[in-house]
Amino acid sequence: MNLSSQFYGNEKGIKLNRLSDENYTVAKSRITSYVLEMLEDDFKEIAETDIPEKYKALLEDDTSIAPAGNDGEGGNGSEAETVESNVVLFLNANPSQTALLKLKDEHSVIATELQESTLKIKSENAVSFSEFSRAIYNKKPRVVHFSGHGDLKSTEVIEAYRGIGKSAAEKSLEDKEEPGIILFDEDKRNSFFVKASVLKAVFEAAITTLNVPIEVVIFNACHSEGQAKAVSEVGGISVIGTSNAIKDSAAIAFSRDFYFGLAEQKSVEVSFKLARIQALAYGEPLDRFTLYRDGKKIDL
Repeated sequence: MNLSSQFYGNEKGIKLNRLSDENYTVAKSRITSYVLEMLEDDFKEIAETDIPEKYKALLEDDTSIAPAGNDGEGGNGSEAETVESNVVLFLNANPSQTALLKLKDEHSVIATELQESTLKIKSENAVSFSEFSRAIYNKKPRVVHFSGHGDLKSTEVIEAYRGIGKSAAEKSLEDKEEPGIILFDEDKRNSFFVKASVLKAVFEAAITTLNVPIEVVIFNACHSEGQAKAVSEVGGISVIGTSNAIKDSAAIAFSRDFYFGLAEQKSVEVSFKLARIQALAYGEPLDRFTLYRDGKKIDL
């Protein structure tokens, strides 16, 4: 009765324009997942001969049942996978200790480009490391887009690196020279530096262990080429980074045309080329953005 009430309330809300499309889809997915869980838990003892053929797929133990928390439509395995594989996951972090970025503007231009496409943007704002990794594991995106800071030599990174003092952090950076990205700590009070090797481990677990259908990863952050190279070593994915610092306007322009290309069903390489031209108009050289695959830079 509770689920029935939620379902009809959700349907009424969308008809009366009281709900956004995204909120409607999330609620519908949640209700569907609960129903499928009930089928799996409460009726798995029923003899197979008593189950109508069209419902048997829902009771399989594998990917036929969408896990709770998915933002897909649920249903049988192929339907859930189709929905999830079309997700663009927009992750961002801009701790107060770091320079202010136009993250809302970037999200807006990406969402606009994807409006008429089969790709659907889902976002997680001000993420900590646990939220960063779990969003990738749970939402099962086709594209992962991080927007934030990744400047290895910036004051913010030096201060955030391993949570230790500036002098010791500077020495560690000199010794290791490992790049990364800046997220929030778990308390959402301070910045938290995540090394490229840790990022690689996150994506490796997502792809090889959890079968997340990632095709493209974008680090739209300053000095993120090292991060892109490291993550691309997982294999089978294209990863984009930047070779130096980049202006906000150029980063947003790059995102706009990259997703324009994907929305038009162009390849990653073609979309990448189109996007670089847009960044060029804002004073960034063509080699500012770099594309890696299998640990190797793609020469375009």
